[in-house]
Amino acid sequence: MRRVKKPVFFVVLVLIAALVYTSLFGVYGQNGDFKVTYLKGAQDIRWGIDIRGGVEATFSPAEGITATSSELESAKQIIETRMVAQNITDYELYTDEANNRIIVRFPWKSDETDFDPEKAINELSATAMLTFREGMEYETTEYGEGGQEIHKTPAGTTAETVLLEGADVVRAQPGVQQDQNTGATQYVVQLELSEEGKEKFSEATGRLTGKVISIWMDDVMLSYPTVNEQITDGNAVISGSFTSEEATTLAAQIQAGALPFALETSNFNSLAPTLGSQALNAMLMAGVIAFLVIAVLMIVCFRLPGVVAVISLAGQMGICFAAVSGFFPNMNSFTMTLPGIAGLILSIGIGVDANVITASRVREELNNGKTLDGALKNGFQSSFWAIFDGNITTAIVAIMLMMVFGPSNILSMIFGQSTTGSIFSFGFTLLVGIIANFIMGVFATRLMTLSLASFKPFRKSWLFGGPKEGQEPKRDKRFSFFGNRRAYYTISAVVLVAGLIASLVMGPKLDIQFAGGAMIRYNVEGEGYNSESIASTISDKMGLDSSVSVNKDITTGQDSVTVSFAGNKSLTPDQQAQVAEALSEAYDQATFTLLESNSVDATMGAKFFQKCMVCFVLTAVLLLAYIALRFKKIGGLSAGLTAIVALLHDIIIAFCIFVIFGMAINDIFIAVVLTLLGYSLNSTIVIYDRVRENKRKLGPRAEFVDTMDLSLNQTLGRTVLTSLTTFLALVVVLAVAGVFSISTVVSFSLPMMVGVVAGCFSSQFIAPNLFAAWQVRKADKK
Repeated sequence: MRRVKKPVFFVVLVLIAALVYTSLFGVYGQNGDFKVTYLKGAQDIRWGIDIRGGVEATFSPAEGITATSSELESAKQIIETRMVAQNITDYELYTDEANNRIIVRFPWKSDETDFDPEKAINELSATAMLTFREGMEYETTEYGEGGQEIHKTPAGTTAETVLLEGADVVRAQPGVQQDQNTGATQYVVQLELSEEGKEKFSEATGRLTGKVISIWMDDVMLSYPTVNEQITDGNAVISGSFTSEEATTLAAQIQAGALPFALETSNFNSLAPTLGSQALNAMLMAGVIAFLVIAVLMIVCFRLPGVVAVISLAGQMGICFAAVSGFFPNMNSFTMTLPGIAGLILSIGIGVDANVITASRVREELNNGKTLDGALKNGFQSSFWAIFDGNITTAIVAIMLMMVFGPSNILSMIFGQSTTGSIFSFGFTLLVGIIANFIMGVFATRLMTLSLASFKPFRKSWLFGGPKEGQEPKRDKRFSFFGNRRAYYTISAVVLVAGLIASLVMGPKLDIQFAGGAMIRYNVEGEGYNSESIASTISDKMGLDSSVSVNKDITTGQDSVTVSFAGNKSLTPDQQAQVAEALSEAYDQATFTLLESNSVDATMGAKFFQKCMVCFVLTAVLLLAYIALRFKKIGGLSAGLTAIVALLHDIIIAFCIFVIFGMAINDIFIAVVLTLLGYSLNSTIVIYDRVRENKRKLGPRAEFVDTMDLSLNQTLGRTVLTSLTTFLALVVVLAVAGVFSISTVVSFSLPMMVGVVAGCFSSQFIAPNLFAAWQVRKADKK
């Protein structure tokens, strides 16, 4: 094997260190009073509303009206104009034509002091007030995110003289016309007015020829065209240096003022910023602790390759931070949520897998008597395809999460756009972690390891996991996995039956995301309240049945009150405001501060549940097809089906954990299920890859059972160690999330911990033995 030169290790180390530093701290400069960003760092990450606090809402036309696509687009422009007017520039806003709705998410502004989500939602959904006014006098000028001027609040003559209103506009649409002077084409906005509007506009344009008529949405000036001539036929053209996008936007904004419907809120979620900031600090702490725990474990188990693995893992985290912050050119900053951070922490545990596989193979070769160079060569070559296949299966899961739960996705035509970004965020960070793991865990690890092996002090087998000089190679004890298969089946059967019985007794609980309904959570200071009296107050004042729980936050010592409303009907923002008012009036010695609220229409919840089920089936089919294709030489379809059976084993156990611990079945459960699909399958594929390799080495005469037992013994250490690293990462996440009462992360990490243990067992003891039994029966029939 050709040796890698000694300086390569230091070159790679410096590059990784530079990447980690710049991705965390960025590179900035100063141009006068302005800060110049050359490379974005962690401080440029866009935090989701579950971290910064904010509002997520779904608006639909009132009174069951079905809006056209152009009407929905116009309504969207109203909301966008109002958010910009309120200096809310970091938002997500899109239309869902399939379900006749508009979805918006925005965080609280950094200087916000009055956190009133009901007021914010009502302001966004209020009926638009479009006016054409004389002149362009205004009181204030602000600047948008792109530096554009935003003129607000009409003044003087402009405030006093309204020429037209939205009801006078029949149609506004973008168009193209030719400039009569230059012959060049230009984008314009074409207006058609009503009969009454035509008369008003004729009088106004005749009187104001050569002067400005400004167009306003609420108190924001949209445009201020100059009148060239009197317009008497009710058809006007607004021209200027418009781009196609600008003309389309202005036309939609004007058309919005003539919408034949009002907007009502169908789904509504909000979160206070204090709750999110506590969660962020907790998850960052969990990430650091998880990294340190895994680093120590890798160094203890693998010595020098363990040190290299830690460096590679740091590089992997650097790539992840860079991808999220917008560090790379042509990549915008990604909206990071708490499940997204959990995905990064999980990728730390999964990220060591490539290093574990390679280091285990090198150690195995050394114990078989190979020289150091020979062991390194065979170790890297033989481990590549196991790493590749394992990463591909997990990547399939991550891509499906993104494609199904992204704003615009492959199921949009059936179910519409996704109303939650948490699963998409988890899928994105998991995919980035997988790609980074492949880059660092395969290529960077190989270069650094081979470079270190060129230094004379490091050319010792024991530093790479082999025996010390003069010692006999360590021989691992052989287990008969196939011979004991019935014992393994019995253990699984007992666990599954016990879990299912407990689940039937306790009963699964669908979250309001799926079933519909409403929940409000308050932070309470004061005294004189309890759960029964709060429920009674809400029933007396509003006629709504509810269940109330009072819990103490161990980090702050304050009480939190959670009100869950009976039935599957959502609450409007006005009703949520009435609940807060009723509690304030009833308990004058207590202060109720909103922490979070969640209100979901039952129809939307049912569609979301169906979408999750379709996603699960599609993912399982893709994974089955990939396994059947990759392992067709050793069984193909039978390999895939037995792997899927083992996956169902893991998913049922995770489901039982959700039910037994009283956790609601929601989008977090779907993320757990899909992660287990990729994670457990990864371990199974590593084993199947070794079976394929051994079958090729031993030849067709070797008994399949013997080949399988040999492969299981060879991969046992890797399966246990990789599961242990992931398990420890999840233990840290669970502990920190439990201390800081981060319910969404607890709901993810606890079932995942149990799922990792179940996955370790099923991939090592269930799937391979089922596969071997299938092949034995198939051979007996010949």
